[in-house]
Amino acid sequence: MNAATDRKIALLRGINVGKSGRIAMADLRACTEAAGCAEVRTVLATGNVVLTDPRPEAELRSVLETAYAGRFGYDAVVQVLAREAVEDAVARYPFATLDDHHDYLVFSDDPEVTAVVAEAMAAAVDPAGTEEVAAGSVCVYWRVPRGLTLSSAAAKVTADRSHGRHLTMRNIRTLRKVLALG
Repeated sequence: MNAATDRKIALLRGINVGKSGRIAMADLRACTEAAGCAEVRTVLATGNVVLTDPRPEAELRSVLETAYAGRFGYDAVVQVLAREAVEDAVARYPFATLDDHHDYLVFSDDPEVTAVVAEAMAAAVDPAGTEEVAAGSVCVYWRVPRGLTLSSAAAKVTADRSHGRHLTMRNIRTLRKVLALG
């Protein structure tokens, strides 16, 4: 096992949002370890898991989705990325951070979906505003004014049912915390 290349980040979509479907991070770590992963750590209570595992990302995603669905009884959606890919994506964030804005990376498991979503989000942005969208290699970069994360025209693209299973979004501050775990 090559610890550097085997270090991965699993991003779960839609856990611990609202009052139902709460998952304790200790239980999430235990389930991830039972699925064969090592050095498992979680960040915040929103489904950010740092782990070591030699399996390819697609295979590990399938294993984790099956394990989480079985243990927690929900339709688990997991993005699995190499730690280096997340680190590179964060480093390439193209927009200046502005007060009263959120800086997001919208990850997709499918490069075609990433391209389609980036194009649709960019087309939806008001050119007179401060919202920005750009395509990245493994994500869509998005800066959005606070209060518009769920309601801007670009946000509505991410909520489209045809993309939902392919996307998960993280604030860049959260990703920096995830990366700090190694």
